Amino acid sequence: MMTHGYNGSQVLFRQAKARALAAQRFAREAAEEESAGRTGMERRQRERDAVIATVILAQGAAEGYVNWVYLQAGIPPSGTWIDRWRGLRNAAARLGRDDRIGLPKEHKDFFNELDAWRNFLLHGDEKARESLHKALASQVLAGQAVEVELLDGVYALNVMDRVDAACRWAEARTGISAPAVRGAWVATDEC
Repeated sequence: MMTHGYNGSQVLFRQAKARALAAQRFAREAAEEESAGRTGMERRQRERDAVIATVILAQGAAEGYVNWVYLQAGIPPSGTWIDRWRGLRNAAARLGRDDRIGLPKEHKDFFNELDAWRNFLLHGDEKARESLHKALASQVLAGQAVEVELLDGVYALNVMDRVDAACRWAEARTGISAPAVRGAWVATDEC
């Protein structure tokens, strides 16, 4: 087994968590301003910025973690990052763990959603928009016609809960620590 000394998923996870907490703070501040008769617009924009950073960093953390697992197993990562999650059984087998695992549907769906958001937010082309609409079909059909309206502090925390759950699921099957396990605390001055 090959050992690598740097797990970038931990840094990305911690920063995503900090931005998700900041989004919550900005949302609170916006609500306070709105209740005082002001617009709260600047705080809402900061909330949305923090959510966008959360989504992009969380996707990087999920991709970085699965790459870390493969590297620890001595398998060069290949394919898309979601393909690597689907093929986690190969790393589990190499690590001497039970390889009769399949990526649960909720994690697969979440990764497709996260990937679609990342591509939409960073590329913004028509293909990325179509992929996002497909990934968010139930939410868009529920009356949220504009994608960015879904980007709020609640969604940021939801993203962090889901990426943490997926990584902890993988940790239980591979024995490789999930990013939240070691050093994922966030200082109050970070958010």
